[in-house]
Amino acid sequence: MKIETKFKWALTGFLVMVLLNAALLTTIWIKKSGDRDGKSFRDNDRNPNVIHRYMQRELQLTDAQADSLSALRKSHYQEMRVLRKELNVDRRAYFDFIMSDEANNDQKRDSILTELTNQYSIIENMFYTHMTDMKEILNNEQQERFEQLMRETFIHDRKGDNMPMPHRNR
Repeated sequence: MKIETKFKWALTGFLVMVLLNAALLTTIWIKKSGDRDGKSFRDNDRNPNVIHRYMQRELQLTDAQADSLSALRKSHYQEMRVLRKELNVDRRAYFDFIMSDEANNDQKRDSILTELTNQYSIIENMFYTHMTDMKEILNNEQQERFEQLMRETFIHDRKGDNMPMPHRNR
């Protein structure tokens, strides 16, 4: 292939990449600045204060309830942080195993997978136990609203039942 042809293909590829990146950035910018009602506590789910304020507003919590939920959530996050770190270590170990020459060792693979499955099960159980503990602090009306919020946030209908899932509207 001639050098001019190679250069033309390289330039064409570069221009296509620039256009695709510009389109992607524009799409992201439009989505971020689009219709956001500010009601979602998942908008910034890394910040517990955002979640706390959202729950306080949506559930109309008393100060005592807000304090109890805050303490409960803080304890839960600390426990979950430890479990997720352990899970990430084991996930990396599993990935390293799969990429290694030992990948055909079924017994070792099954052992690591069993451990990962157990960890996921513990995390999932702790999550639902935490929701139950939170619900016990609320009165009947608040419990109904809490259940609705949890359904909208965590139960995803893959067929698309038009349930609001604000954390996916980024």
